[in-house]
Amino acid sequence: MTTLEKAPKLLSIQSHVVHGYVGNKAATFPLQVMGWDVNALNTVNFSNHTGYGTFEGSITSGDEIRQIYKGLKEIDVKYDAILTGYIHGAPTVKAVGDICCEIKDTNPSTFWLLDPVMGDEGQLYVKEDVIPEYRKILQSKLVDVITPNHFEAELLLDSKITDKKTLLEAVSRLHKEFAVKHVVISSLNLTECDLDIGDGENERIIALVSSFNPLFDENPNPPVLFKIDKIDSYFTGVGDLFSALLIDRIYKKSYKNHVKHSSNILIESANESLSVMSEVLSETTKITSSRKSRVRGKIGSADTMKDCELKIIECQNFYNNSYQKYTPIELM
Repeated sequence: MTTLEKAPKLLSIQSHVVHGYVGNKAATFPLQVMGWDVNALNTVNFSNHTGYGTFEGSITSGDEIRQIYKGLKEIDVKYDAILTGYIHGAPTVKAVGDICCEIKDTNPSTFWLLDPVMGDEGQLYVKEDVIPEYRKILQSKLVDVITPNHFEAELLLDSKITDKKTLLEAVSRLHKEFAVKHVVISSLNLTECDLDIGDGENERIIALVSSFNPLFDENPNPPVLFKIDKIDSYFTGVGDLFSALLIDRIYKKSYKNHVKHSSNILIESANESLSVMSEVLSETTKITSSRKSRVRGKIGSADTMKDCELKIIECQNFYNNSYQKYTPIELM
């Protein structure tokens, strides 16, 4: 008789919506498909995400987050990994940071992926007092992997990223000042020409990944870039699903197998995750484009926002795929 392997346990602290797929709704089911036992702690409980222009629901306060975690401690729940995403308000960010640091202090092998959801393309989604709380979390030096976009990386470091030089400096600071082993900047607001990796004739999203652990590496390997073709559509929950795919792969390739450190692990994990995302977005586009006319999402339009929801259930066969679609490009 075959003995089943016990599923690794993950605490996912993110938003929750009844309708649609962002936050924990975008992450929990894919993680379960990939073999995780997920405890979802919801930072908000909304009818739908705010892009619809109208929503109802409640925000979980920092005190309520602490109370829920107290209940988990009382029954001695242990975690192999922590995934943190959208958190509303500075007191709640502080509460989540304190909880995750306590988990890491109790069990240093617990793997923590922090997605500091604050804004994009120069627009804040949160109040400014959230920014210093995220910086305090980084100062704990307990975060294993961080997945900001370009704008969020600038907020965390209080420094603009305008070219290749300032990008390399930003990545170095995240590694050396805050001891973050794995840095993934999910989308850069820089062109191929800015980064000396092409002529920019085709419009692409550029993602960066970089690994450095001072305990094992004297000098960091060059960061790696991936060029991703844009899909002419708008989607929600993309970053939340990507973080779920990424934490699964890094954990299984390294922490689960007690691999001390390897930059190739992050490169492979990010490549696989981005490749799965490509399939999910392509399939979502096909399904929504089957209507008589193609629909592009518009913030504040409930009708079009419904067509921007990822097809999380329909795409379940993609989540465990291990192929790598993209060519890594060293940023020298």
